[in-house]
Amino acid sequence: MKVKLFITLATAAVLCAAIIACSSLKGGEEEKPAPTPTPAPAPEPEVGKVSKITSGDTTTLSGILRGANDSNKFDVFAESDLIEVEFDWPDDTYFHVKVLGMAGDELGDFDLSEGEVIELTGGGKFTLIVYSRGGDGPWAATYTD
Repeated sequence: MKVKLFITLATAAVLCAAIIACSSLKGGEEEKPAPTPTPAPAPEPEVGKVSKITSGDTTTLSGILRGANDSNKFDVFAESDLIEVEFDWPDDTYFHVKVLGMAGDELGDFDLSEGEVIELTGGGKFTLIVYSRGGDGPWAATYTD
């Protein structure tokens, strides 16, 4: 019984050595590097929602309007007495911005084609509503506090 076991183990060891030798002669399979993941593109703002990015003291808000009478609403909390909010929007549109004070009272309604900067004075909370009187597309508002 001991002899048979020894012969079986010896035969298995020879077979393993032969398989390893053959695979090294064949060159074996090269290890392929793992694919490099590609970063996902920055998400587009969802229609009807406002995206906010803050970097240091600068804040940029953005959104998309679907056409006439569509609007996006956001709040600005001003710590200083004067904040200038600069807007960017498509050339062939008629976008306006309504500014509301802390109590919800209307402080102004601005046609962006007459100027891209709206000054908010006095500090506190302001609500801005960007709306379209004609056309659609993305808009952005940037301010530093």
